[in-house]
Amino acid sequence: MALFDRIKAALEPKTAVPADVEHQLRLATGALLLEMCRADFKILPEERQSIADSIKKTFKLSPDETRELMAEAESESECAVSLQIYTSLIADYSTTEQKLQLIQDLWQVAFADGELHALEENLVIRVASLINVSAKSVQDIRKQVEIETGYSAR
Repeated sequence: MALFDRIKAALEPKTAVPADVEHQLRLATGALLLEMCRADFKILPEERQSIADSIKKTFKLSPDETRELMAEAESESECAVSLQIYTSLIADYSTTEQKLQLIQDLWQVAFADGELHALEENLVIRVASLINVSAKSVQDIRKQVEIETGYSAR
């Protein structure tokens, strides 16, 4: 393949994601949401429910599939030593809309317990940076989720 063709191919948006990559993307998303749940050192039922709701809605899963994915993501995330494992996969294979949805889901988990811990906010900002989502988008999504959840800083 000529250099021009390789450059052109690299710049074209990815269309179809292979099934095994799709599963890895689901796991990565679940693991990042679980990391958010753990960020403030408290895992509350409201946060776990927010994760389950996000996973079910985003990936259009049944309740059983949602439970299975959460269990697998939890197991996976307990072994991970870096967010890079998950964020590089998401950065490479997710659309802009999917990345923005992840940021929204992260904020929803962060606000699920009615409090925003500084470590939760930091995690959203780090993930956004690693998946190439602008700081402006992060703040716009935060404001939207604050309105939807009724969260107000105390």
